Amino acid sequence: MNWLRNDRTAAEAETRRDHLDIINRVKSNDPDLPALDIGVILNDLHTATLLAEALRGNTNLKRVRFYEYGGDMDHFHMVISALSETNVSKIIVVPWSQIYPREDDLYAVAAGKRLLTLQSNLTRLDLNACHIGPSGAIVLSALLANNTTLRALHLTKNDIGDEGAVAMAHMLKNKNRALKEMVLDNNGITAYGQLALRNAIYNDSSFEELEKSNHILQSYFDNPRCVFGKSVLNDVLLSHAANLRCKSEKSAVTKKLKRVLSKKYGVALRFESFLGTDAVMMPHVLGWAAQKCDLQMMYELKPLLFNLLEGGR
Repeated sequence: MNWLRNDRTAAEAETRRDHLDIINRVKSNDPDLPALDIGVILNDLHTATLLAEALRGNTNLKRVRFYEYGGDMDHFHMVISALSETNVSKIIVVPWSQIYPREDDLYAVAAGKRLLTLQSNLTRLDLNACHIGPSGAIVLSALLANNTTLRALHLTKNDIGDEGAVAMAHMLKNKNRALKEMVLDNNGITAYGQLALRNAIYNDSSFEELEKSNHILQSYFDNPRCVFGKSVLNDVLLSHAANLRCKSEKSAVTKKLKRVLSKKYGVALRFESFLGTDAVMMPHVLGWAAQKCDLQMMYELKPLLFNLLEGGR
């Protein structure tokens, strides 16, 4: 058995040397180290402390991936705090345990909370398959409400369900105007949650609600059919396209209003002419209409509008 013990000791010594080599590269600000994988190195307090100290002076790291770690959360938080002093903009949290997957949410949500609070440079956060559940999604949505830096949030396979989807939708519609990409594939979201997500970016219940919709978000998915059913998918796809292609929120609103008029009332809005108004003024004209009219009035004036929009060409 001594040989087995000796082999284990030798392997541990080699692992320690590898960890120290990584820490020295981080500390020396190695330009050939733009990405860093952080795993069992955090299990030991001494190496975790050395890594945190090394990170504070680093300016070349851009991406960090946390994986295969199930140790002390204090070590984890210490390194995350140090990351706030770096230029790291992309962070991936890989599921911690394949044996006890339901414990992942404790680490993933803690990571999200800490990162979104401290990491001012963070533009992408990947928490795929971390089992954060509805409660984790609610926590993250609250943190994202006033966040102005994060551009992409990946939450595939997290079982957030309708409750989590509604929380995210509320945040997107009423608060956040920074996120451009939120990946929600395979989260058990039913028609109820799908409608909430759709309404966050395309609420056609009134002009006012349409204007309040989010005109920044450009994607909810990698595969749309892993998130949305047929009843709302086309509205979502059109809204994403409008948000992506338009240079201003007013232009995006205009494109969405075209769909409302066409889909609900059969009015084809032509950009070439609107009572002789140049196309560049369309957002302002429709903004005025949104203030003066409601959808019921639009329906009642449909014949007149049809003549104005089509007959005057």
